[in-house]
Amino acid sequence: MMILRDYQYAAVEAVYDHLRTRDDNPCVVIPTAGGKTPVIATICKDAVGRWGGRVLVLAHVKELLEQAADKLRAVCPEVPFGVYSAGLKRRDRTEPVIVAGIQSIWKKACDFDPFDLVIVDEAHLIPLEGDGMYRHFLDDARAINPNLRIIGFTATPFRLKTGSICTPDGFLNHICYEVGVRELIVQGYLCPLVTKAGKVKADTSGLHVRAGEFVPGEVEDLMDQESLVQAACAEIAAATQARNACLIFASGVRHGRHIAEVLQREQGIACGFVCG
Repeated sequence: MMILRDYQYAAVEAVYDHLRTRDDNPCVVIPTAGGKTPVIATICKDAVGRWGGRVLVLAHVKELLEQAADKLRAVCPEVPFGVYSAGLKRRDRTEPVIVAGIQSIWKKACDFDPFDLVIVDEAHLIPLEGDGMYRHFLDDARAINPNLRIIGFTATPFRLKTGSICTPDGFLNHICYEVGVRELIVQGYLCPLVTKAGKVKADTSGLHVRAGEFVPGEVEDLMDQESLVQAACAEIAAATQARNACLIFASGVRHGRHIAEVLQREQGIACGFVCG
């Protein structure tokens, strides 16, 4: 049996209250690692078991689809979950809950029996304007079932350029529940953040600003100085002796490769390198 934390239970109740009392679509804000999956799973279980409905869970990255379905199955094994993804070579259609990639399903709404709920994970990725894949699919799904309701989940309900992802004429209209990082840290559900400034400082006074940001090439040139990299790597090695793993963000590809090389050469620490 699934046991929700207090704030997860409050999130579920807030969604149901919104769907009962309003005609628009709610959004739930839970921080990263705060446990969105049990909330989504509870809504799926209730929609199928209590109300005989069908649910579509939309995600945007195919690599996460199967993980999402596996997590949901683990949390509520009594609910049949299917996966619809070209990349995963899965085209399940009949299960009452389908986990799908938007890239695979956006033109396929008519291939499915009507959905009653669409749950959008990482809802801040829905475009506010234009005929994006979400807009195309949701318009078609709503034509099939005019009573379709959409529930968004995100840790970041704002876009830098356009503001809130909830707007009166958007897909999501109102944040029905929000819990903050600080609150979950105080309650012991998230690890406390401990910050530490480096002993050796970079002089950023000579950097220029473009479109509100430091010029990336100038930042990398500054941070990639041998003395700075060596000092930072020495501090990292000292600060992480008792750690199992460490993730380092660099200011560019060249800088990242330099860090990995110095950690290996100066500190004897094996360091992998990943770029995009």
